[in-house]
Amino acid sequence: MLHSAGDFSLLERLLGPLRTGFFYGILAVLATVAIDLRFLYVDPAATPAWILSVCETFLPLLGAAVQIFLGILAAIRVRPNRLDPDVPYRSILLRDCAMAATIVAVMVGITLFLTTALQATVLADSMRGYASEVSPKIATYVNDYGKELRNPPPETSASEIEKNLQPPTLQYLGRSISNFVLRALFIGVLGAVVGLIRGWSWQRREGVHAEPSAASSDVSRAGGTRDS
Repeated sequence: MLHSAGDFSLLERLLGPLRTGFFYGILAVLATVAIDLRFLYVDPAATPAWILSVCETFLPLLGAAVQIFLGILAAIRVRPNRLDPDVPYRSILLRDCAMAATIVAVMVGITLFLTTALQATVLADSMRGYASEVSPKIATYVNDYGKELRNPPPETSASEIEKNLQPPTLQYLGRSISNFVLRALFIGVLGAVVGLIRGWSWQRREGVHAEPSAASSDVSRAGGTRDS
């Protein structure tokens, strides 16, 4: 199969953001899997109650923060492979940064869809068993800690915590797809913002470097005029 020079040129341009996005996307996927499937390796009996409470409260937020951070990092680290003389460098940066960040978001979205499907089917019993084991320990810790406060909150029951830790249903996959699209748009926009900032910084830096050369050329022209 023959490929034209234009096909190879397009492939060469895309390779930079694709490679960078894939690298940071792999890191985001590993973090997502470790957080979403924590019930497979966390031992409720051997883990202190405060660690279980922190994990179930903050790990989902930490996972979202890691995904956003790696998307932004991919946009910061991407380097355009091929510069088109007809396209401004700022536009190339904007495109590549947005593409690298979007690739990270897409890989995370696919991973979350698959882990949600596993939790709703194959791993549902494991997740229920984990919820039944950790909920009494978390409830006891939260209630004991609340008693030490000046205005203690209402006591939390183990059944309420266990209900919140139940596996998702298959109907939740539809919401997972919509979250997938929103996540890709959000992280892609963040990547585009990084591209705009990098392009503005590059233009400013290039302008600073260009001023001395312009001044020196003016001086040389003035000297040439005097000599003549």
